[in-house]
Amino acid sequence: MSTFSEILNNLKEEKNIKVQPLARYCEVERSTIYKFLNGKRLPGSIDIVKKIAQFMQLTPSESELLVNAWKESQMGEQYHSRKSVEDFICHFPSRPDKPLPPTAPLPSSSQMSDNTFVVLSSQQYIDNYVHQMILSEAGKPNGKIGMFLQPDCPFPFRLLASLNPTGNLVIEHILSLNNNPQKQLCNLQYLKEIFPIYTNGLNYETWYFYNNTQHNFCSPSIMPYLILTSDSAVMCTADYQTGLYYRDQETVRTLWKIFEKNRSQCQPLFKPIPISPENYLSVFHNIDDAKDSPDKKIIGLQPEACMTPFITGKLLEDVFNHDLPQADIMLSMIEKIFLTNKRRVKSGRFLIYFTEAGMKHFAETGLIEEFPDAFYHAFTPKQRLPLLEEIKACCQKDYYRILKGPLQYLPANLHLCVRDSDCELTYHTSNGKTIFLIVCESQFFQMFKDYLEQMDKESYYSPEEASTLIQNIINTLL
Repeated sequence: MSTFSEILNNLKEEKNIKVQPLARYCEVERSTIYKFLNGKRLPGSIDIVKKIAQFMQLTPSESELLVNAWKESQMGEQYHSRKSVEDFICHFPSRPDKPLPPTAPLPSSSQMSDNTFVVLSSQQYIDNYVHQMILSEAGKPNGKIGMFLQPDCPFPFRLLASLNPTGNLVIEHILSLNNNPQKQLCNLQYLKEIFPIYTNGLNYETWYFYNNTQHNFCSPSIMPYLILTSDSAVMCTADYQTGLYYRDQETVRTLWKIFEKNRSQCQPLFKPIPISPENYLSVFHNIDDAKDSPDKKIIGLQPEACMTPFITGKLLEDVFNHDLPQADIMLSMIEKIFLTNKRRVKSGRFLIYFTEAGMKHFAETGLIEEFPDAFYHAFTPKQRLPLLEEIKACCQKDYYRILKGPLQYLPANLHLCVRDSDCELTYHTSNGKTIFLIVCESQFFQMFKDYLEQMDKESYYSPEEASTLIQNIINTLL
């Protein structure tokens, strides 16, 4: 029996449902309902599943359970992968309203003992020492932290995600990924745990290696986890229950050498690039869509619709911040990118998923979240109208799609872009920076690409519905 048939049978018994009336309501043969119940057949469309839910008078949570079971039975293992990607997207860290307060230095009474070696006999002891090590390092002018640690040990990662160091803190992290297709959902969960550190704006670099057996992290005879600062270290077991604390400088230096040797054999997980006027050459070199053939497709997922194909040279000239250094060079590069995207739209190679809330925000403010405010001035209401008209036309052609369901609450801080061979995320950090982050690891790229290329039709409005929603937004400006 399939997952769908098991849940359908349970609901049928629980609600005391008769097959004949159910079949009549769903406009199918009674034998078809029996095939659904016996797991010999799945409903051919989600509409039939919804009719079953309506007839049974299911609660919203029961209806969602039945629909998800139908999707899982249809897609198999791919369902869990896509569900995990959607979970990562829906829980992407929000844009902070203001910077975090500076991390306070530890009071003298909280300092660790001067012992150069301490046995840590529980998770609480490990957390206590790690907490003090990290806070002490965050208060140094040039602190450094090294971690050989899986993100399923949450405490260090959540501490770093809430940290605002007073000095220049560098964090280097090595983790193991599993390239077994059946274990890849674990990797995505790791991504969910570490991303708050990126959006916190710390100087954080992640390196990875593949390890199918995860022997290094599971053997009971060794201590595979390592957390280092400039003057201390903690090693602990894979279950994070027993550890050793070192403060002897020769030991700490030796452990740093081992850590750096391991890091040299790993690959970077991401390549983060700050989007700023001072860094524009590096930014445009990596973002430059103009260097890609217009035949290559771009798929985007973001709060507001992508405006770049519709911003004309004249409009760009009007809104661009000409006070920036080398403004003319930047303006020329940006215009080329916009023109290439315009050609993609015309050829149907530009597909954008966005939210109604994101478009309402643009209509009200004239601001485009994916661009730092330093590069442009807010669009005036008069300038917003033709852009909205262009977006409405693309909605009618089904090039631009408005999200619904859980994705209609897409975090305002996430802009995801997938091309034929690469994937990037753009987001804002708690210290006011906008980061363009290139995904360097192929598994994550494939998972994001698969999700966007095969977006569930239940996740977005029809072209007619979407164009009506945009027209309603246009009416607010008239």
